[in-house]
Amino acid sequence: MLLAGTSNAWRGIVRLATAMAIAGAPLLIPVEGFARTSPVPDDTETESVEYEAVRIGGTFEFPWSIAFLPDRSLLLTERVGRLQHVRPDGTAREVKGAPAIFNGGLAGLLDVAVDPDFSRSRLIYFSYAYGNERRSTVRVARARLSHDNASLMAKTVIFESSASARDEQYGGRIAITLDGHLFLTVGDRWEQERAQRLDDHLGTVIRIRTDGSVPPDNPFYGRKDVKPEIWSYGHRVSQGLAFDEERGHLYAVEHGPMGGDELNLIERGRNYGWPVISHGIGYDGKPVGEGRAKEGMQQPAHVFGEPPAQAPSGLAIDGGGTTPIFWVGTLAGQALLRLERDGDGERWRETRLLHEELGRIRDVRIGPDGLVYVITDAAEGALYRVDPIVEQAGQRQTR
Repeated sequence: MLLAGTSNAWRGIVRLATAMAIAGAPLLIPVEGFARTSPVPDDTETESVEYEAVRIGGTFEFPWSIAFLPDRSLLLTERVGRLQHVRPDGTAREVKGAPAIFNGGLAGLLDVAVDPDFSRSRLIYFSYAYGNERRSTVRVARARLSHDNASLMAKTVIFESSASARDEQYGGRIAITLDGHLFLTVGDRWEQERAQRLDDHLGTVIRIRTDGSVPPDNPFYGRKDVKPEIWSYGHRVSQGLAFDEERGHLYAVEHGPMGGDELNLIERGRNYGWPVISHGIGYDGKPVGEGRAKEGMQQPAHVFGEPPAQAPSGLAIDGGGTTPIFWVGTLAGQALLRLERDGDGERWRETRLLHEELGRIRDVRIGPDGLVYVITDAAEGALYRVDPIVEQAGQRQTR
């Protein structure tokens, strides 16, 4: 049996048999067990949990995002500008028709998302850097994926951000709701003061419809000299964005400077403080702005712990239980983080997995089998499935 209170986190364990149909050579990666990270009642049998990182596919050149299709294959973006279709057995084929992108610095092809009605519409959405080394923007395009998953058709740009001359901190994460709204993170591009401006997309989360139109219930819609797409602002750079569909909550993970990486509950019209407030330290070793808090500015739902700079990238939410489980990849931290609220609901329990085993983790998704999938950020990056292994009464079992 599972530990009390952990069945929500690991209901995917019981579905592991389905996932084992996917080929891959397992690499056993032991981590600290639940018995040491989650207090349990005295009458509860304890088990230790290890994880296997099963390499599914690759190599890929700086993979940035993955999105599952209904047939359990997936789409994978490579920052250099390629979109790959990856079958369940790990074999990949480039999808033709990707847009022309700017690929310099950290610019490139970024996120990919699948329309909730994909089985009928065949629509997908992707974000990318557009322009050149002197001036570039973040674009979102919509396209129809051919029935053989080999090419993109009817491409249309549905959003373009304010421009910057900097080629870093683009953001670019997409989340799509069942009612047809698309959210996108736009980084501050190292021009931090722009994150406090409402006439500028930099340092924001934007909200549009999936056809590119602006919903009239956006918080700043109709105001002069304001970008109507802005949903929230005061963000540094958020490289993970996901919905807890069970509760209707949107969350983002955001890079701090030196420390102060955040999990934020993204709410309509709120100011998240950057660069006026931050829980991190500036690169000059001094506090950022006016400190950690200011009236009228939102506090993060959670500030990530050690090491000082995790650089979170990729966010997936398992929201099916009593409390949601957050899965977060980290770049500087080189780990997969499992995050959930403690029993009293006021504290967070943060568990680091696969630490320095796979390298920099760029994206995290929950697959149709209920298991966690990650991609690594490297010139020879790869796709992995994370399998929990339960040990009970001296026997090692794969669930």
